[in-house]
Formats: sequence, structure tokens, C-alpha cells
Amino acid sequence: MTGSALARRYARALLGIGREEGQVRRVLSEVERFASLFDETPALRDVLEAAHVNRRDKQAVLEAVVSPAGYLPVTKNFLRLLVDKRRMNILPQILVELRRMVEELEGIERVEVVSPAALSETLRNFLKSVLEKQTGKRVELEEKRDPAVLGGMVVKVGSTVYDGSVQTQLSRIRGILQKG
Repeated sequence: MTGSALARRYARALLGIGREEGQVRRVLSEVERFASLFDETPALRDVLEAAHVNRRDKQAVLEAVVSPAGYLPVTKNFLRLLVDKRRMNILPQILVELRRMVEELEGIERVEVVSPAALSETLRNFLKSVLEKQTGKRVELEEKRDPAVLGGMVVKVGSTVYDGSVQTQLSRIRGILQKG
């Protein structure tokens, strides 16, 4: 089974349990916090992913990290399972899938906007409003800067790309002129 399919399976299971508990958003938040700590602490990552460290010691380290943080039992059990199954290495992929599933459940659409400079508050609000009407979902904009865009913007909604960049418009004009 590929890493992404496995990550999706773990995320789906965790989402199901989180829904049963009525704590979907909190579970996501706790997994995000742990993943951030895991990513920022090489010593923790090394211990939990090491083949030469036995499970009992790994579980003790995990417990020392999550207990003071006040994680829900479902989150603790999930992290214990990842340690037992030696799946801590796919935690980032699981988190991506879990976040996507929670946002889908809550009717949120993440939209990537690439522009050469930061969007003004007015333009950001207008774009968000138009996209919310178009998708029927609450839109969360993820802004990225790329000077190669020159002007305008490239908007990616799901798998659909709206390219209104000056660079693309110039390329189209160039193509038309070359065809004669």
C-alpha cells in the first residue's frame, strides 16, 4: 500500500473516531500541535522512528510528551498506534489528509492564490466573496508570492486553475502573433 493511501486510511479512521466523540476540530488541532513538535524536535523524531529503540521506551517518550499537553484520549491512542505500527514517518501525510477531510466536512475550500505581491485587503475580501459564491463553501485563501507572475494572479480551486497572470496573457498574444 502506498504512503498516501495508508495516510488516507489512518486519517479516515481518526476522523471517524473524532466524529463519534464530537471532537473533530480538537483532534485535528492536537495532531497539528504534535506534528509541529515532532518536526521541530529532531531528538523526538529520532527516538520515535528509530528501529533500535524498543516500543516500550518509545511509548514512554511519547507519554512524557503528550500527557502534560492534555491531549484527548483518542489523540493519545492514535499517536500510540502510530508508534506501535512504526508509522510515525507518515504523520505529515496523515495530517494533510486529516485536515482536508475535516475541512471538507465543515464545508471549507482551500484556494491557492499566486501573485507577484501581497493582495490588498479589499482585493482579498472581493476574491474570497466571489469564490464563496462560486463554490458554495467557505473559502480559505492561501496566498503565495511569485515574481515570475509579473502581474495579475493565478487562482487554484481544487484541480481547476484560473490563470489571469500577465505572463500567460503575454504568452497567448505571442502565440496569436506567431500564427499570423
